[in-house]
Amino acid sequence: MRDNGGSRLIGSELVPAKVATAMRNLSEAGLADYAEIRDGDARRTLQDLGGSVDFALIDGWPRDEEPSLACEVIKIVASQVRVGGYVMNDNAEPDFLEFIRDPGKGFISVTLPLKKGTELSVKVA
Repeated sequence: MRDNGGSRLIGSELVPAKVATAMRNLSEAGLADYAEIRDGDARRTLQDLGGSVDFALIDGWPRDEEPSLACEVIKIVASQVRVGGYVMNDNAEPDFLEFIRDPGKGFISVTLPLKKGTELSVKVA
């Protein structure tokens, strides 16, 4: 991002020690001005991303019951993704797939042959 003239990364992490480690690593790399790591539950910390999103990586913990964390997060983030922006989910939870593949949500989506299925989606409307 720095080499391309700017932008900003926003992350959310539930484990405070991981937030501290991420911020320390970013600072040591000289990238702290380009990243914000929000401490807490993504379902709360990502409600307002402060503008349109170019790329969202949704990497939650799969769980047996629905809704999955990934589905809960995409429902929060989807309206903030700009047309032409991407969403990637590395666990391809069934309810996430149902949401992202619904034509009414404005995404075109494909499963990549990575891990158990990694879903890559682009917002088209």
